[in-house]
Amino acid sequence: MREGEGEAEARALVRRLGALEEGPIRARAAARALARDDPERAALALAALARASDAPARAALLAVGQAFLDPAAELDYDARAALYAAAAARDLSEVTTLFLSPPPLKEWTPPREPPDARLAKLSLGHKKAAARAQKDPDLLARLAAEGAPEVVRELLKNPLITEAFAVRIAARRPCRPDTLRLLAESRRFRTQPAVAMAIARNPYTEPAVALKLVGFLGAAELEDLGRDGAIHPLVRAHCRRLAASRAP
Repeated sequence: MREGEGEAEARALVRRLGALEEGPIRARAAARALARDDPERAALALAALARASDAPARAALLAVGQAFLDPAAELDYDARAALYAAAAARDLSEVTTLFLSPPPLKEWTPPREPPDARLAKLSLGHKKAAARAQKDPDLLARLAAEGAPEVVRELLKNPLITEAFAVRIAARRPCRPDTLRLLAESRRFRTQPAVAMAIARNPYTEPAVALKLVGFLGAAELEDLGRDGAIHPLVRAHCRRLAASRAP
């Protein structure tokens, strides 16, 4: 890839996405932009976006990652295949890595016994209602520790849930991959570096999720993850590559 290639297209994408609210609307706009563009030009734009270190570019890259994860996004199989082929042909590993989906380092298995006897007496509906509106920090912590994705989805809507609380959920081991994916998809928390790093470090996180999240992080956080021998080697290598490409 020649120096400067794809930068104009990357900046145009940053401007387009920056005018939209962070979340599904921005992610789906990213998907439409990638699907409609020439695959090689789109691949070069993504590579240039991955190398950029400024906050607007990193926010755009996060939206691209969400577009890959969102089944409702307008980035169908044919568009993905064409984009991957174009990126592979130009050896754009920062782009082709986004298509990889190996299993997590650790496989989550359901516990044989309910982990919390108090919660075992509650129906799923009661747990979801409590997660959404409950103010008791002890009960909220219990619901988070149980980690049922349907309940965590409601828990993340509770205004009492802080960044520190979200980090505790993301750092919990064992943890269901679906629960970690919910955190990565949360508009409220996925832009918090501490949450993103806790997700990336969790051995139960799907690498496909972590790879699409870490691009939002700054160089210092990427370097930190790149040195962490406990995280998935593919995620670690991707973080090192991004940190190196963003170095002054």
